[in-house]
Amino acid sequence: MRIGCHVSIAGGMANAPQRAADLGCEVFQVFTRSPQGGPAPKIDGDVVKKFKEEMIKWNQAECYIHAPYYINFASANEAIRKASIKVVREELERGSLIGAKYLMTHLGSAKDFERNKALKMVAIGVKEAVNGYKGSTEFLLEISAGSGNIIGDTFEELHRILEHVKTPDFMIYHKVGVCLDSAHMFASGYDIKTKDGLASTLAKIKKTIGLDKIKLVHANDSKVGLGERKDRHDHIGDGKIGIEGFKNLAKSFPELDFILETKHDKVSQDIVKLKEMRKNV
Repeated sequence: MRIGCHVSIAGGMANAPQRAADLGCEVFQVFTRSPQGGPAPKIDGDVVKKFKEEMIKWNQAECYIHAPYYINFASANEAIRKASIKVVREELERGSLIGAKYLMTHLGSAKDFERNKALKMVAIGVKEAVNGYKGSTEFLLEISAGSGNIIGDTFEELHRILEHVKTPDFMIYHKVGVCLDSAHMFASGYDIKTKDGLASTLAKIKKTIGLDKIKLVHANDSKVGLGERKDRHDHIGDGKIGIEGFKNLAKSFPELDFILETKHDKVSQDIVKLKEMRKNV
């Protein structure tokens, strides 16, 4: 279990490892392009070389990439769907260049279609994004908080998407996993705060996607209560999940890296708190 947070690439990709180290990170997450849109900065040989040198210099074990926020595999706008597939594939390829371990994404909204149809469209989009992909960066589907008509707020929905990806090419299935976000899970109704609640959540995971599909944890406390279906991150111990909830997660997933997506005013304190918890895992 290594601990880090999301950091900026302002001024160039190679600046990220030092920023991460300065915050106390052992691993970190970035956007390789603006999350709101626009052209992606070029990743050429010089950028790759410098980035990898900085990873070693600042003792960062892994880098993870978050896809832009505008990804929507279930949009009624065909151009948006196609662009989502294209951008995810580009991010996988860009991640492979710099040695990023995972790329994770939100899946989009079902507001334009009936839920089952939207789920199938997302599954098709995910499969197309990885079809024929030969790179090293793996693709993770992030569980959502369930606000509005956002897809992927339950393990049953993530399971349906993964099952579609599995057929007919089982090899594609091995390139796709799941990123748990503690705040999203809690807001979606999964009680990770109590031991009984966590046991029930783990049983649900085992019954659907399987524990082996969980590859990374976004460790965020929640400003909203259990099942309130809003995406509102808070600092560790300041929110509705609380310290005990994160102790439960650390004990349940000791082999996974934990990435914070909290504001940088207190993210270093969050990192310290998680490192303290790790001592008792």
